[in-house]
Amino acid sequence: MLGENENKGSIFYGKIDVENIGITGFSQGGVATLRAITMFEESHYFKTAVPLSPVSEKTAEQTTDYPYDSAKVNCPILMLAGTSGDFETEIVIPISEMNKMYDKITSPKVMVRRVGMTHDDMMYKAGGYVTAWFMWQLQGDSEAAKAFVGENPEIMNNEMYQDQRSDFHE
Repeated sequence: MLGENENKGSIFYGKIDVENIGITGFSQGGVATLRAITMFEESHYFKTAVPLSPVSEKTAEQTTDYPYDSAKVNCPILMLAGTSGDFETEIVIPISEMNKMYDKITSPKVMVRRVGMTHDDMMYKAGGYVTAWFMWQLQGDSEAAKAFVGENPEIMNNEMYQDQRSDFHE
């Protein structure tokens, strides 16, 4: 796509703001998101990321061919997952593994889990915060930023979420 952005004959010519690229993905796509921002020559293009219910580092290392290291994250990141269902809480990303990932990340970060949502639910139930995150991170939208930072960040007080953690400083 970056090549097409430079190709005058492409319908994508000049359409990508290479200074403001964000990435998101769900489940294995969450892993792909984490790999994209940490493992490739092009990783520097990503200004921010939102992995939704990614497979934990431990599980990815033990059961897949696509391990990743959250310690290599170097852009602001919003991590979201659900709290319900044995699959979500015991296999995909248990809270203990999510906390380990959070603790390893040194870039600005926010982590939350949506109460009562299963792994699959998170693909459809996180949209508002994902949109606000990208509006803030990629467009500088100060109204959207209030969901995450400031005197009373909404996500940190939203009763639909638990296990909220943030070290994001404006």
